[in-house]
Amino acid sequence: MDIEVSRTIIPAVQQPGSIMRTPRVLIVEDSPEMADLLAISLQTDGIESDGATEGKRALELAEAGTFDLVLLDLGLPDMDGLEVLAKLKANPALKDLPVIVITGRDRTEDKLRAFSLGAVDYVNKPFNFLEVQARIIATLKRKSAADDAEQAVAQERQRTHEEMLRISRAVDDAGDAIAIFNPEGLVTYVNDAHVDFFGLTVRELQVSERHRRLFQKPELWDELWRTCEEGGAWSGEVEVYAAGDRRAPTLCRADAIRDERRAFLGVVLIFTDITQRKRLEDDLLYLANHDPLTGLHNRRYFLEVLQSAVGRAARGAHSFLLYLDLDNFKVVNNSLDHQSGDRLLVEVARTLREQLRPGDELARLGGDEFTILLNGADEGAATKFARLLVQIFDESRFKEGGRTFCCTASIGLSRIDGAVTAEDALSHSDSACYYVKTHGRNGYEVFRPDNQAIAQLSTEAGWSIRIKDALRDHRMEMWLQPILPLRGDGRAYFEALVRLRDPDGKIIMPGQFLSAAENFGNMQQIDQFALYESMNLLAAHPALALSINLSARTLNNSHLPTIVERLLTASNIAPDRVLFEITETAMIQNLAHARQLITAIKQLGCRFALDDFGAGASSMLYLRDLPVDVLKIDGSFIRSVDVDPVNRALVKAINEIAHILGKQTVAEYVVSGPVLQVLKTIGVDYVQGWHVCEPAPPEHFLKLGLENVTLPKA
Repeated sequence: MDIEVSRTIIPAVQQPGSIMRTPRVLIVEDSPEMADLLAISLQTDGIESDGATEGKRALELAEAGTFDLVLLDLGLPDMDGLEVLAKLKANPALKDLPVIVITGRDRTEDKLRAFSLGAVDYVNKPFNFLEVQARIIATLKRKSAADDAEQAVAQERQRTHEEMLRISRAVDDAGDAIAIFNPEGLVTYVNDAHVDFFGLTVRELQVSERHRRLFQKPELWDELWRTCEEGGAWSGEVEVYAAGDRRAPTLCRADAIRDERRAFLGVVLIFTDITQRKRLEDDLLYLANHDPLTGLHNRRYFLEVLQSAVGRAARGAHSFLLYLDLDNFKVVNNSLDHQSGDRLLVEVARTLREQLRPGDELARLGGDEFTILLNGADEGAATKFARLLVQIFDESRFKEGGRTFCCTASIGLSRIDGAVTAEDALSHSDSACYYVKTHGRNGYEVFRPDNQAIAQLSTEAGWSIRIKDALRDHRMEMWLQPILPLRGDGRAYFEALVRLRDPDGKIIMPGQFLSAAENFGNMQQIDQFALYESMNLLAAHPALALSINLSARTLNNSHLPTIVERLLTASNIAPDRVLFEITETAMIQNLAHARQLITAIKQLGCRFALDDFGAGASSMLYLRDLPVDVLKIDGSFIRSVDVDPVNRALVKAINEIAHILGKQTVAEYVVSGPVLQVLKTIGVDYVQGWHVCEPAPPEHFLKLGLENVTLPKA
């Protein structure tokens, strides 16, 4: 853009953008339990929240705080939610704040009134937490995009406004270094900021080509001058020699000065010192690629390096990937505190750095997991290096809090050649490491495709990723299978079962992925999905009763009773409609803790069933002390109960003992009519299996009618 003398315009300098902050949501909900659940749900996605149970308090918080969205319940104790919405939209400072309305009142006039007042969305109770979470995130994204667009418009307006200021005023007031040149390139004026920044007066700058020599790349001076002479404007980042010969990064803007007849009168040059911005950018780049605790490269950076290594391997430059996991790290954390654990990780990082070969790459993936890319190493060199690390950690001692800990390492190795991807290499080395941890620890193993045990772990690692993707993409589904009484006085209920749907729409049975979920730590996520989906179903269908499976990992969560209580209270679900299933194996892993947790949940009014009973060798020994209400007899006995007299006797004995102890029985895996008839004769209370009824989506049974789900006719 040219500058005319009659208007004396000076171009504005664009300042760096503001740093992004964490999104905040105001939850206005008369039920503290529901508000807590919503807050927990949002927290998992990195969204902060504040809450109010009354409309007046909500308005006070909205005016005093900085929120990006309001989640507003219409049923408030002190005023109608629509009145709160109207007051929010009447406030000029809050009128653009998005509001999502939630309510148990399913009235069309409420919806129309809410939208007319400015609500962006409307959710009926009871609702799906994951759906509400998705709607909130989508609204926040739309608001962020709108804010960015508004900010861009505002910035453009600001630039336009500043360009209309007179040069004289800009020169007097600007904090940037400003210089004006005549058509011959001789400086005629510099402001005080220019003198301070470069340490040179106008007279000193009038030496031939002095300004040109201030540029670290003098050819850029030639370029900007030529551009201005030809009628354009020039801008870019330029490194200059500032006072004291300091090399300083600047944002340089050059504009031509012209008279009303467009004659070239010179150039105005503006330098903005961006040293601090560059330092901040460097700091942000460092944080983006490094682990803040240890200073090592992080997962993001390492995956890029690994991808490059795979590319080199395709051209014949093979390498090895080393995956290291500390064996006793949890002992330090549990025995002392997380600060002690952090100090151990820093010490481990230092040890690994000291052993690193030139050209190799070291990273902390997260937790106590580290990776090393051994560039150009063959298997001999890689195993020698792994053996050295195993020895070093075996001999090392970590002293903290007056105690001494031995923290050995398990290491997995995988070869990077042209036949694998970066994801394959990481999965292979992780699987080999896991193999070491499950076979004594304190050692190393090389991944080989012909090692069936490691190959199986690698396959499970792939399933773990698919499980995470399915949960993220809402492709994990809840199916139901009836558990029906053999006598008329029993109450039918349904077991909640998970199914995974592939991106191509194919349903995957749990037998294909649950083992991987257990080995790679996905079970708590699956249990959480099942628990929330089950509670949503129960809230929506009062005649329904469900049996919900809990894994050993979830059973070890001491917060489980509180979570269950809040879910029941928030959705007004009668506890006797909920039965939790745990396996015998999960129960005996930590019998004392399991008994304590089960007792706490039973005090809420829920019931418990022990699944696969009889499969363990010592089942009968602790049956008397188990605080469960139902025994699900293991299917291995049930399948052949009509033809195997031993299994028939075992089922009969289990059934009789359970009844003596006041417990009900369920026979699983009922596969035929003869099996069903034998179970009736024995007196089992409930039956379940594909002969009784196949699993199906909830819609199937709801459409059929829950009361119409009955035993097959003989």
